[in-house]
Amino acid sequence: MGFEGNLSSVGFADILQLLAMGKKTGTLFIERGESKKDICFKEGSIIWATSNNDLELLENNLLKQNKIQKGDLVKAKEVMELTGKNLPSTLVFLGLMTKEEIAEMMMKHVENIIYEIFSWDDGAFVFKDKELPDTEQVINALNTMSILMEGTRRIDEWNRIRNTIPRENTIMKVVQSNLNQNDEVRLTSTEARILSLIDGQRSIEEIKEKSPIDELESARAIYGLMMSGLITTSGTKESTKGKFEEKKTAVNIMIKVYIAIFEIIHEEISIKIGKAGEKTMINAFKEASKSHPVLNNLAVTPDGRYDFINFATLSERLPEESRIHIMSSGLAGLLDSCFEKLGSSVGSRQVKSCLSKIINRIGVTLTDNKELLRKYSIYEDLFRVLQINK
Repeated sequence: MGFEGNLSSVGFADILQLLAMGKKTGTLFIERGESKKDICFKEGSIIWATSNNDLELLENNLLKQNKIQKGDLVKAKEVMELTGKNLPSTLVFLGLMTKEEIAEMMMKHVENIIYEIFSWDDGAFVFKDKELPDTEQVINALNTMSILMEGTRRIDEWNRIRNTIPRENTIMKVVQSNLNQNDEVRLTSTEARILSLIDGQRSIEEIKEKSPIDELESARAIYGLMMSGLITTSGTKESTKGKFEEKKTAVNIMIKVYIAIFEIIHEEISIKIGKAGEKTMINAFKEASKSHPVLNNLAVTPDGRYDFINFATLSERLPEESRIHIMSSGLAGLLDSCFEKLGSSVGSRQVKSCLSKIINRIGVTLTDNKELLRKYSIYEDLFRVLQINK
């Protein structure tokens, strides 16, 4: 029997306890704003979880933690197309990860999707009894009560650490004399990673943003390094959190707009010249990527579609101050290349028809977000190309 409600009146921990004690099988759907998460249960144990946040996709987590490289992922996806196997099985098949490594990674992946929900104080939820997704991607059953206790412990620990370490806008620096004098320093792998990010210029907020590990683990490492006397404060700076969220929103809108545009172009050229249109899209990408290396963070499918799923994650490696400009210029360059190939393949009249469909599709999104997109020159880059090809 299913049920529904809101986390503002029924806590997430209470829901997990209910499902575990009742040995329920089914899927719990939770939604807060644009965030959506699904947790799958079998006889009260957790067997899988998904999120609509691209940053929480398994493949993006693997990339961010340098478990695999972009070339590995591209090869894996090609094999997946041929075999129909899922990503974890394919990575093992290709020898890129062992069964034990991928099993551990998948377990942590599911856990991290779930742990974030413990911090949600509102959000609509629905549990659908006996409903499970048709997928091979499941993990060894997680004990739901253990997840419940660990999630609660994490929230308590986070509150304790947050009240101990300095504010987010505090700059941290290494105490080099203490590091040099103490030959017996024993750092955890997490502490070593965080220490490598501390340069006397980054704030705690920026350190956590650049860290490949989750926020709690990063904060715990900062706390441990401070208690060891290996790092200390070095002033404060203006918080970047608001700007970080703003940039993230701008990038998401930019990607959404270009996905819509390239879908229209692909559809138009495929209708007109069939399979040759797929080759045209691939050639347009190859041509544009010579001038804009950032485009190599996209993937191109065999039928000429542009896959953006890892684009934002891989582009995080670009210099922060110029990242959006590089991404926007690259995508505008790709669009220009597509229009050039489209015009030579099907004629200028078809280009104008395609432009009209593009404006109709993306017009509202651009109007609603015009100020933000203009702030980062995304709007100008896009319309420069649209005007040239008008």
